[in-house]
Amino acid sequence: MDQNEGDDALVNSIKAKLESLSSLSAQCSIYKVPNKLRKLNPDAYTPRLVSFGPFHRGKEELQAMEEHKYRYLKSFIPRTNFSLEDLVRIARTWEQHARNCYAEDVRLTTDEFVVMLVVDGSFLVELLLRFRNPLLRDENDRIFGKPMMITDVCRDMLLIENQLPFFVVKGFFLLLYYQQGTPSIMEMVQCHFSCFLSNIDDKKFISEPEHFVDLLRSCYLPLVPIRLEETTLNVDNAPEATELHTAGVRFKPAETSSCLLDITFVDGLLKIPTVFIDDLTESLYRNIIVFEQCHCSDKNFLHYTTLLGCFIKSPTDAELLIRSGVLVNNLGNAEDVSKLFNSICKEVVFGRRFYFSTLSENLQAYCNTPWNRWKAILRRDYFQNPWSVVSVFAAILLIILTFIQAVCSILAL
Repeated sequence: MDQNEGDDALVNSIKAKLESLSSLSAQCSIYKVPNKLRKLNPDAYTPRLVSFGPFHRGKEELQAMEEHKYRYLKSFIPRTNFSLEDLVRIARTWEQHARNCYAEDVRLTTDEFVVMLVVDGSFLVELLLRFRNPLLRDENDRIFGKPMMITDVCRDMLLIENQLPFFVVKGFFLLLYYQQGTPSIMEMVQCHFSCFLSNIDDKKFISEPEHFVDLLRSCYLPLVPIRLEETTLNVDNAPEATELHTAGVRFKPAETSSCLLDITFVDGLLKIPTVFIDDLTESLYRNIIVFEQCHCSDKNFLHYTTLLGCFIKSPTDAELLIRSGVLVNNLGNAEDVSKLFNSICKEVVFGRRFYFSTLSENLQAYCNTPWNRWKAILRRDYFQNPWSVVSVFAAILLIILTFIQAVCSILAL
């Protein structure tokens, strides 16, 4: 073979590759976790019990749940006016839209993809129904019969790689018999994820989220996006909790808040919406951050976790916020909490804007004001109890009387 023939074969090979490229969709919202983030804590992004969608479908360690999915499908069908054939036919009309929601090419045949939509979609709706209404649960329900299993299923529903497009879940929900008083799909989801939304206004649910991760993120952020100015401030510039405490800053849980970002600092009082920490917190936070990194122009949830990381640099910082009621710790000891927030924002891109830049500047300025530190020392060392207050005023009175006596003595000369 001469050089020209070799080049022709090479060109044809490249052309074949170009022609086989899958088309990119602007509708994608479900992503694989970037390797630099996954390696920090692979478990936080990996399903333990059940797969939803194509990325983890077929994995051996998740096969035990596949039979339960079909059991739930069997219970779901009689709750609708449709046959299994109808469900397949309906899901087939959703296939292309659903495929476009995944950022990577889904290597499933049409039939395999449609089966996935039917089985996973019906399972999620049946799960939401049974969670809200225990009377719908079978006495041999393996998921709700074992507390650890339903916890793991709930956790797996929070993973960005393990999502089904929300329109599919909603579509299957709308196939149910309608009865007076039947809750909406958003009410069902709110009930299911209530443990993550205990201090969130339920009116903040967006009507058409991309998936569960998008829905939960929207609950934590302001309803109306805030336009942020570019800043040169380092995102880790906020002082840690113990430094703030030394400067006289007081911590208090916010009584009411429209979102987790409602953190205010006025007259030395820092109000923070209560932060609940448990075994699912790290996985939830990390997957929301990945979604922001891959999909969102603003990184406000990342900024929120970064600010908490600034406050909680050490176990002592965590203990201080726990005592103040800002942190409710169900994770373990204070060291576990500090490790969580020290690692959660590594290897991420923040952008040129920081949601809490003004707050960070105000806190830093307050700490750098000597008078604030002096007041804090006086309050901590001399005004802790009534006897300390009396002794301080007695000392001040003695100094004044001594000064007056000295002046009178000078004038008498």
